[in-house]
Amino acid sequence: MDGQVEVGKKQFPRRKLFSRELPTLMYGFGDTSPPNPASVDVLEDILIDYINSICVQAAKAAGRRSKVGIEDFRFVLRKDPKKLARVEELIAMNKEIEAARSLF
Repeated sequence: MDGQVEVGKKQFPRRKLFSRELPTLMYGFGDTSPPNPASVDVLEDILIDYINSICVQAAKAAGRRSKVGIEDFRFVLRKDPKKLARVEELIAMNKEIEAARSLF
């Protein structure tokens, strides 16, 4: 790795956004502790590419609207029931947290 991440045709410097969380996840799924740093970097690249891909698809689903909404992400994930169910669960939890905060 040269320290750059390619998004479309542009190169961006690596930020290591998930470098704290990924080793713990990898260990939880059977990797050694601590995992190989190169493996963490590769997994982070895959994760960032996936997130970028989902966001681009959601932006395409939004069409001419200037904002991407929750419904656009639901539309993109509609063919993956596990991910869609997780999104619905997170939305419901967020509403519960907001309701609890408004009480205080």
